[in-house]
Amino acid sequence: MKILYGICSWGLGHATRSLPIIRKLLAEDNEITIISHGNTLKFLKEELGEDVTFFDVKDYPIPVSETKGAFIARSIAYWPRFMRRMNRGIRFVMRLLERERFDVIISDGRYDIYSRKIPSFMINHQVRILSPFKLKLFDLGSEIFNLFFLKRFIKFLVPDYEDPDNLSGRLSHDLRLIKRNSLSYVGVLSDFRKIPMKKDIDLLISLSGPEPQRGILEKLLLQQARDMDGRIVFTLGRVGESIIKTDGNIEIHGIVDRSKREELLNRAKLVVSRSGYSTIMDLAVIGSKALLIPTPGQPEQEYLARYHMERGNFYSMKQDDLLLARDVERARMYRGIRRRCDVGKSVERVIEEITENVDRFG
Repeated sequence: MKILYGICSWGLGHATRSLPIIRKLLAEDNEITIISHGNTLKFLKEELGEDVTFFDVKDYPIPVSETKGAFIARSIAYWPRFMRRMNRGIRFVMRLLERERFDVIISDGRYDIYSRKIPSFMINHQVRILSPFKLKLFDLGSEIFNLFFLKRFIKFLVPDYEDPDNLSGRLSHDLRLIKRNSLSYVGVLSDFRKIPMKKDIDLLISLSGPEPQRGILEKLLLQQARDMDGRIVFTLGRVGESIIKTDGNIEIHGIVDRSKREELLNRAKLVVSRSGYSTIMDLAVIGSKALLIPTPGQPEQEYLARYHMERGNFYSMKQDDLLLARDVERARMYRGIRRRCDVGKSVERVIEEITENVDRFG
């Protein structure tokens, strides 16, 4: 098959969770063209090289507001920008389809990469978009938003489990308007494996996400980590900056490739990171304990941090209230996610869903 694959560029999480699917499709001699942007596009080029064709198309901006008042103001300004970027992406896909023939479209988190003429699938864990106000009316409105786009995609492929022991909670479960047959819960997706290794890293601090908050957290954690004992490793999430330096007991990497990150995750006794959903899936696969620090102004991350703390999986702390030495000790008391996550089966489920529905398309 010839596949057009869109990947959201809000951090690297959408890319890392799609990589095992892309690698499997390539191994089965499928031809893949990827649309993404920014650091995510750079990362994918480094990981996949010349095996894939790439296009740089901006997706819509990430809606971040650090206060509830700012959320209202920014939401009003956000939607016109969202629609302009949406239309730009849709027009690009239309022009591309005039020049090239594709058998299927897969979009990880990008609502603008689809076609009504070609079977299109959306990988999405956030079927219900949360607001900082916890209003049922807003939650209902977010379902209507996704219901509107479901008409453009054959199915939403949800990277989670349907049973109560799930990872995304209200983001993709207990829905009111979206019918169950519009969704396929495919299981956890991650580009990493659990490998038996000596746990010789006391603290792995893994930074990611949009600026300026990534940089603010980097400065805060570097400052507080200097007062702590034990072996501490930072990965700064700076794509294209493969710096490696030491500062006492601290080892700092600008960016690490897949194999190195997999090694570090398996060696770490505790991980400090944002509470993005893809990160939580990585932690689940490795079986790591973690301290989660949600990005300020991102209701999804704030919800996921609370959800997993209430379930006894991970400890979490707001960025502004963080005391690293204290919070690391508290985080060690939490168990991590203990359910078995078989990424291989999840990837097979994704490909089965696509193959079966493509055969029925039209």
